[in-house]
Amino acid sequence: MKRAVTALSIIFCGIIIFFSLFGEKLYYSTKPKVVIDRPLRINDAVLLPEEAVVFEPDGSYIFTVEGSVGFSAEILTVTKVRLTSCEPDETGYLGEGYFAVKAEGYNGAPTVVRTSKKLRDGQRVIEE
Repeated sequence: MKRAVTALSIIFCGIIIFFSLFGEKLYYSTKPKVVIDRPLRINDAVLLPEEAVVFEPDGSYIFTVEGSVGFSAEILTVTKVRLTSCEPDETGYLGEGYFAVKAEGYNGAPTVVRTSKKLRDGQRVIEE
């Protein structure tokens, strides 16, 4: 019985040491890396780069980012926002490659511009 308890204690201590040394690296290696940007407002239009808009058969979407305080770092979570309007920018202020977007409840939160993997609503991400 003492040998079993000793063996389990050694295994448990080994697991604690392993995750203490490599846990952060494992966590970050499993999360998509994203580039985040704030949208621009010009003449009541919200302008986003075309890379930020995701086109799907059922409509256009963007992913906004919300941060929360974690133990040792900020935890970023993406939210999928369906666009009610997405038209190429006609103002020409920023050049080509921008869309004027509208969405219900979209308050101009930071938006994902590029990502290393396909995103899902509610997924945690890491800023590049």
